[in-house]
Amino acid sequence: MFVIGTAGHVDHGKSSLVNILSGIDPDRWQEEKDRGMTIDLGFAWFKLPSGNEVSIIDVPGHEKFVNHMLAGVGGIDLALMIIAADESIMPQTLEHFHILDLLGVSKSIIVLTKTDLVDKEWLNLVEIELQEFLAGTNWKDSPIVPLSNRTKEGVNHLIHEIDKCLNIIDTPKNIGLPKIYVDRSFSVKGFGTVVTGTLINGSVKVGDDLQIMPQGTKTKIRGIQTHQSSHEEINPGTRVALNLAGIDKNAISRGDLLVKPETTENTYVVDASFVLLKEYPNELRHNLNVTFHVGSRELLAKLRLLEKSVPVPGKEHFIQFKFENPQPISKGERYVIRSNMKTIGGGIILDLNAKRHKRGDDNLIKKLASLKEGSVSAKIVNSLNEKNIMTFNALLRDLDIDFDELIEVIEALKKESKLIQLGDDYIESEFILNQYRLEKIKEIENCLILFHKEFPLRKGMSSQSLKINLGINEIIFTYLIEFMKHKNISETSGIISLIDFVPELNNAQLDFVKSMIEALNLNPFNVEHITKFDDEILNFLLVENLLVKIDDEFIVTQEFFQTILYSVSEHIQINQSITVGEFRDLFNTSRKFALLILEHLDAKQVTKRVGDVRILR
Repeated sequence: MFVIGTAGHVDHGKSSLVNILSGIDPDRWQEEKDRGMTIDLGFAWFKLPSGNEVSIIDVPGHEKFVNHMLAGVGGIDLALMIIAADESIMPQTLEHFHILDLLGVSKSIIVLTKTDLVDKEWLNLVEIELQEFLAGTNWKDSPIVPLSNRTKEGVNHLIHEIDKCLNIIDTPKNIGLPKIYVDRSFSVKGFGTVVTGTLINGSVKVGDDLQIMPQGTKTKIRGIQTHQSSHEEINPGTRVALNLAGIDKNAISRGDLLVKPETTENTYVVDASFVLLKEYPNELRHNLNVTFHVGSRELLAKLRLLEKSVPVPGKEHFIQFKFENPQPISKGERYVIRSNMKTIGGGIILDLNAKRHKRGDDNLIKKLASLKEGSVSAKIVNSLNEKNIMTFNALLRDLDIDFDELIEVIEALKKESKLIQLGDDYIESEFILNQYRLEKIKEIENCLILFHKEFPLRKGMSSQSLKINLGINEIIFTYLIEFMKHKNISETSGIISLIDFVPELNNAQLDFVKSMIEALNLNPFNVEHITKFDDEILNFLLVENLLVKIDDEFIVTQEFFQTILYSVSEHIQINQSITVGEFRDLFNTSRKFALLILEHLDAKQVTKRVGDVRILR
């Protein structure tokens, strides 16, 4: 299951598009419906053609409600940046883009709405403008999908792109430490308090004890739902609704954090990396009061500069935040800060319960830089998470480390079953993550399950189609197929299937085939027979050699075809040749059918035409 978030300027069609995709109106409040403008988070869901379930978080586009937007986009897998073709990039487009970039949302689709309001030339100009805007950003390779909410043109293309993007997103990590930032809290008659949010970092099940932070209040899960379906257990990366025991709805609200008891502590002060946006109009001041956004939480904090120089837009710096009250912040979390309704910048939390530092301490800056950069192992994993497959030399270039050190780290990762080496020689080898291998194996299995379900009479899926369908690198695909042979799948002549799959007719189809075989044998020279067959059944019978296709409009049974072969061979052996007329008389048919069958025998190299007669080859 995946979570998608919308973003973009007000009135560019975000909520309307969500409604089209899911059939659910994400505007929950009457005021939103009356004003025709989203003012708070909306939620919907739908299933993709691949079978993947998708949750959608719809955010408000007005500048007054950026705080609500920030509360919704922290845990999304994919962003849909909505831009109206008749207006192109607008102020909230830019601000939402920067917020998503600061929060590390690297996967996105640019959706160009309202295309029915502009001509093709204008649309091309807007697409060029967007490509220029995205160049040099983390979103430079994002697909741009034009569509019209009114005519629905382009919606299927968008669904395909969503499916394609989500297929290459890594499965949400499960480190056994579940956490949920609450975005809604309400009461359901007969059940009590229910909260919603996106589950990350671990699984939860009914009966689990949880702790509400920063309050520290304990509670228990009475029930779990996702997309209005009840579950006993749910995995990370999922939108969930939890029915909590012993908690009043007013005792928990948006921004509160649900975690396993005693796994998270509150902190007053954190050190963090920081990037200043060039759009921020003022110089960043020491001790500036800001609003600090993390997860769905909005906090008041005092910003302390740690370097001697004032932060420069676009360059990474290190700063400290002191909160008014202790907060449940974790290392590695991304945050955004704002002031006077303007987004200032953001970064990553590096250290908790930090002391007050002397400004300009070089040792401190080196320490924070080290925390930000991480270990070589982490860099390798991060690089492969992004690129899926890399050569040894590419890793050397990316990491800029010693040859022997890289080998040592790779060997350690292999022993930990985190890394797969494709090849025996280090220089010639390529590398993927074991987790990626497991995910792709599951994707191949799921793809074949869906294919067998849709086409139960086909022996399997062509290797090329499977590779294209999943968008897997050629080298990885070849490796995976070889690895899975005789374990999960079988491959014959480029056709791949699950190892235990056998195509077969159901009872109704068997009855139909039996009756049609009888009809074909009784009256073989009839072109209407073929029109009664479903394409899948016909292809199955042809593959199984129960029928023979003479041409696109004429089929005969294998039994009758063998009779033809015997009779034609016998006639030629006695008479040295056979003419079209002789075949016609032999089978009491028309010249049309006689000619069709003889031409088919020529093509199969049973006979050879010499002038007006056929001889055996």
